[in-house]
Amino acid sequence: MRTMRKTFLPFALPSISEEAIEEVAAVLRSGWVTSGPKVKQFEKEFSEFVGTTEAIALNSATAGLHLALEAIGLTENDAVITSSVTFTASAEVICYFGAAPLLTDVDPIHNIMTPKTLSDLIERECHWDGNILTHTVTGKKIRAVIPVHLAGYTCDMEEILKIIDRYNLYVIEDAAHAFPAKHKNKMIGAWGDFTVFSFYATKGITTGEGGMVTTNHREYANRIRLMRLHGINRDAYNRPGWYYEVVDAGFKYNMTDIAAALGIVQLHEANGFWARREEIALRYNSAFADIKGMKLPLPDENGKHSWHLYRVELDPKLAKIGRDTLVEELKERNIGTSLHFIPIFEHPYYKKTYNFNRKNFPNASKMYDMAVSLPLFAGMSDEDVEDVIYAVRELLR
Repeated sequence: MRTMRKTFLPFALPSISEEAIEEVAAVLRSGWVTSGPKVKQFEKEFSEFVGTTEAIALNSATAGLHLALEAIGLTENDAVITSSVTFTASAEVICYFGAAPLLTDVDPIHNIMTPKTLSDLIERECHWDGNILTHTVTGKKIRAVIPVHLAGYTCDMEEILKIIDRYNLYVIEDAAHAFPAKHKNKMIGAWGDFTVFSFYATKGITTGEGGMVTTNHREYANRIRLMRLHGINRDAYNRPGWYYEVVDAGFKYNMTDIAAALGIVQLHEANGFWARREEIALRYNSAFADIKGMKLPLPDENGKHSWHLYRVELDPKLAKIGRDTLVEELKERNIGTSLHFIPIFEHPYYKKTYNFNRKNFPNASKMYDMAVSLPLFAGMSDEDVEDVIYAVRELLR
């Protein structure tokens, strides 16, 4: 009989090496701690890693989504399509402009936007006059689509882009869960007009708080660089003197050199982190394969799964216990879990403001009652992994 853990195991923790600590300490000793040479180095190395010409470092992925929409000139007369299963940031940035968020349902296997769920929304709620795609209820012009790669499994960007191109829309990928993921041997980061990554504490690599926008459009990259720091036309680090000009009403979204120093080392370690997460995920899959009513995450048959999360679903008709009971019982055994995600249409703000019809999201609604994320991070020891496996099997077998 295995004894219960004595310490609590969170569902995710960052992996911070001594090298990363030393790099951050060196920045602190340098006297230049805000945006400067380390940010530029991080941007250069990140763009090379994902295969784009431009990368812009920011203080969050939310800032990246916001500035990508600002760069295309989104207004209150517009609408943007995104997934119903995502973190609120994917939808809230649309609301910043007074634009309307439109939500697709998700597929029942990976809980992501698919070419079919995107087409279904367009056919159900939009009108195409051969030139402009409009939302039939609000009359707003559809300007962009934000596909969300969930847990590390990638959306079918090749087919989604065919639909987007048909209607002359922009594509802004929410890749908060998709580093370092690939779709059909091409890195996530180089598919859409913009791709936005998160470096939050629980992500594939971290800067504490932070994000990155990648693009191959220089004019949009320059706009995001301008707007990330108050609309000032010169970075402080490159300013030849005291003089600068504010050329637009920008935002305070810049990344610091402290964060970038951590990000540079994390980027160098990213493939090692990924390999360990994949090793743990595949170990889980083997250990849980015979559990009745438990749907396991699958490797990405069309690319490289980032294994950001290990999400499972418990069928209440087949599993020994339900999702909520599993969460409570694991907590009693000092094992943490999380839910990714409560669908956007279930949150009070979106219910009140946009009156989404739950009937349009059968797969997202079903997922909400069954999904749970188990611990998965590179710093887990083999003993941690065995603790999770033993507890889950004990409760569900």
